[in-house]
Amino acid sequence: MRSPTMRPSLAFACLVLLSPAPLAQAQQPQVLKWGTLTVQVSPRDDARNTEAVAVVRNGTRTVLKVTGWSLTAELQPLRPGGRPELVISDFSGGAHCCQTVYLFTQDTGPVRNLGILDGGNYGATFTDLNRDGLKEILFASDVLAYYDWSYAVSPSLNTVLGWDGVRLADRTRAYSYVPAQEGARNLTDLKAMLKQPQPDVPFLRARVGGYYGNMILAGRGLEAEQVLTREIFSRSAALKHWFAQHRSGLIDATYAQPEGRIRVMEGQLYPIPRDDE
Repeated sequence: MRSPTMRPSLAFACLVLLSPAPLAQAQQPQVLKWGTLTVQVSPRDDARNTEAVAVVRNGTRTVLKVTGWSLTAELQPLRPGGRPELVISDFSGGAHCCQTVYLFTQDTGPVRNLGILDGGNYGATFTDLNRDGLKEILFASDVLAYYDWSYAVSPSLNTVLGWDGVRLADRTRAYSYVPAQEGARNLTDLKAMLKQPQPDVPFLRARVGGYYGNMILAGRGLEAEQVLTREIFSRSAALKHWFAQHRSGLIDATYAQPEGRIRVMEGQLYPIPRDDE
């Protein structure tokens, strides 16, 4: 009896499906020295269903541990004196979200938490804005994501966190050009879209919100309202009506940033376990 025949393409497909997949090359732990301490970041192991973990050790003694989905560690000078601070960032995975940034110092002796920053969709970057040797934290807030538009057109509110002599605090007004520049970009995009034969309404609303929110953070909210009235609302009654309805909501959202996204929590295990855990 003749054995049934199988078309070559189908046979090859079955072999591919049934053959064991090549083992992925294991990621190596990240190791860095933090003064006399050692920081080791081990990636998650999907095959074993284990989380990524960052461990800070003094010799063989564990000083603190951070767990998460995808962790990285770096050193950044955030406060004066002593060694740079330890920054451990955790990305939760997913299309848009989310980054949590853990900040630690040992300038005061034992390792202490300097802050936990809820970075949201956009995360944070570090740069020395005033050239004093310390890094400020540029934080693009996503508080207006999905406000009255899709994520794709959502604006960011650009803010600055920095050392104020006691703690990491909102320093945006000291660097008002940071949100002002982002506000100007939103205004430029807004004017360009208004010239289109069929403007994208959600895009227009998002640019109004982005311009207004960033200008509030720059300390120029009244100026922004005057510009919108003179240059935008005179050309679009619909946008004028929308802004009148949402002005208070935009103000409330803007003033909640960025200090509402950073907190200090002492412990040896992060995220801090809840009382019921």
